[in-house]
Amino acid sequence: MATKLRDLMLLATDLQSSSIGLTKMQLIDRCKDRGFEPSKRTVERWLVDLEELGMRTELTEVETDHQNTKRYKVRGLPNALLKLLPEERSALERYGQMIRDETTKNALNKVLSTQTNLSTAMVNNLQELIEQTAYTGNVQARISVDPTQMRIIEQAIEGLTEIRFKYKTQTSKIATQKQEKPIGLLYGRFSYLVCLGYRDKPIIYRLDLLEEVTSTTQFFVKPEKFNFKEWCNDSFGIYHGDDRIRVVIEFDSVVSRRAEKIKFHSSQQVLKKKDGLLQMVFICRGWKELIHEFMHPDWLGHIKIKEPKELKDAVKDYLKVCKDMI
Repeated sequence: MATKLRDLMLLATDLQSSSIGLTKMQLIDRCKDRGFEPSKRTVERWLVDLEELGMRTELTEVETDHQNTKRYKVRGLPNALLKLLPEERSALERYGQMIRDETTKNALNKVLSTQTNLSTAMVNNLQELIEQTAYTGNVQARISVDPTQMRIIEQAIEGLTEIRFKYKTQTSKIATQKQEKPIGLLYGRFSYLVCLGYRDKPIIYRLDLLEEVTSTTQFFVKPEKFNFKEWCNDSFGIYHGDDRIRVVIEFDSVVSRRAEKIKFHSSQQVLKKKDGLLQMVFICRGWKELIHEFMHPDWLGHIKIKEPKELKDAVKDYLKVCKDMI
């Protein structure tokens, strides 16, 4: 079944990629290039299957073809099936640098420019999908990012080149000019750019606060021992500035079944206790976001912090500050 679906998707992509459509023999030749050779009858069955999948095929004509020749074309193939893989995009970019024909080069640039990079798709396109779907909604704070800026940032991360931008924090009166070494992107309640700072210590910038992002030709070297994924998993959330602590919390019987199904952190260990209590232990940074999670209406009144004392004190300080809200 998986092989058949793959063949149908490749067939649909071939039929949409040709401006004049393809004959059955041309489709068979495309398959030969991929290492297999279907019969004409198999191709005919595939065309019927595409119709059943909701992809409308149409016949096209070319004056130089024999009068009995039939050409097939598909229109409206879902955009998700037309996304370039990283190695495909890289191959096109290298080819674009090699060719001299301006028409071909312009055509390649148009193809590459229509490909949405992953970060923009996650931040902007997901929200658009939610808004256009009747049975989905978004109930959290959200941001949008500039696709052009994201393209520059992602290319710099992949190519290990520095970028320049202006950054204005929520407390700053003016934007500050920065030149940084981008190494990754973080997605949480908001979206963040991670850069290498002094002594290769990561610095975090909120994406929606970046202005006038430009590329440079200045290359940098990533530390061999630094693993971005491991660094991300080291913290409970976005914030990494505090010490790593061993957290022990306990959920009461009212919410224990719900809490048991949630992965709060990659290091967590769960222990079921008497009277329906659930104990959870994990080691991480990110106290601020831990406190926010513990204050969530789902857990408030049903959770106790058992360890460490530093976290208990941090919650007390947080509650004192909260009093100023009322």
